Amino acid sequence: MKLKKEYIFIAIAIVLLVGYLSVRETDRTEYRLPAIAKVATSDITRIEIARQEGTVVLEKMDTQWRIQPQDFPADSGKVTAMLDDLEKLSLTALVSESKSYSRYDLEADKAIRVKAWAGDGLKRDIHIGKPAPTFQHTFVRIGDGPEVYHARQNLKNAFDQTVDKLRDKTVLAFNLEEIKEIAITKEGKQTVVRKSEMALPPAASSPAPAEGTPPADATAKPAEIQWLTDQGKPADLSKMNRLLSTLSHLSCESYLDGKSISDLSNPISSFVIKGNKDYTLTLYAKSEKDAAGYPASSSETGSVFTLSDRQAEPLIANPEALTGNADSTKS
Repeated sequence: MKLKKEYIFIAIAIVLLVGYLSVRETDRTEYRLPAIAKVATSDITRIEIARQEGTVVLEKMDTQWRIQPQDFPADSGKVTAMLDDLEKLSLTALVSESKSYSRYDLEADKAIRVKAWAGDGLKRDIHIGKPAPTFQHTFVRIGDGPEVYHARQNLKNAFDQTVDKLRDKTVLAFNLEEIKEIAITKEGKQTVVRKSEMALPPAASSPAPAEGTPPADATAKPAEIQWLTDQGKPADLSKMNRLLSTLSHLSCESYLDGKSISDLSNPISSFVIKGNKDYTLTLYAKSEKDAAGYPASSSETGSVFTLSDRQAEPLIANPEALTGNADSTKS
C-alpha cells in the first residue's frame, strides 16, 4: 500500500512538472523579441535624429553625407559610427511593458528618436534612452510600440548629436608632398619660404668586381629637402614640417554662424600655401580681449570659424622664427 502511494505522488509530481514546463514555454513565446529587418550601411540614404531641442537630418549626396536643410558637410567618422549601429541593431531582452518610461530616459523630453531610410523605405525607427547599467546595452523602444528592450551597444554615444557636433570641422586640408611654397604675412610684412630639393652625389662604388662580373651601379641618394626664404636664408626643417603638418589637416573649434568673411576685419596673420592649387588661411584679431578663440577664414570653406588659442597662437608667431642655422635644415 505504501508503494502504491509513492507511485501516486510521483505521478502527481510529473503532471505538475509538465504543467509548469508548458506554462514556461507559453511565457517564452509571449515574450518573443521582434525581428529586426536587415539593412546594409551602403543602402541607407537618409537619417533623421529627433529630440526635444530639434531635429537633425542627414542625407547622402553621391558619396558624401550632408546636414539638411543647411547643406553643411557632415563629419564622416560620426556618420560611419551611426551607420554601423543602424546596420547591427540587435535586441537582446524585453525589459518592460508598463508604459512607464522615466527610469529609462525614454519619455518624450529625453528620448532620441532615430529614423533611417533606404531610398523611400523606412528601415529603422527607434527611440533611444539611456545606457543600461552595464554600458553594453541601451534601453530602446521600436517604432510606436510601448515595450522597452535592451539593444546591444551604447547607442547614445553615436546618436546624441546636434548640428554643431555633426558638422565636419576640417577647414584646411592638403597633401604635404604637393606643397612647394608658403607665404606668411604678419603686420604687413611678408615672408616667403620655398621648397628646394638638392640632388646628392651617388654613393661611392664598391671595389672592382671579379673578372666576368658586371660592375655594380653607384647607389643614388634621395634628394635632400631644404626650405629657403626669399632672402636665401635656410629655414629650420623641423619647424617647417611642424607648421605644414598643422596646416595640412586643420580643424576648427567652432563655426561662427550668422557671420561672413566680409564681417571680419583686422587680419593679424595670413598664409598662402602653393601646391596643386593655392590654399589660404587668415586669422583675425579677437573682437574682445577675453574672447575664446580667434576668428578665421580659409579657401576651403565658405564659413567663418574660430581657432582655439592653443591652435592660433603658434600660427601668429613671428615668421622670422622659422629661420635657423643651415645645420638645422638637414634631415
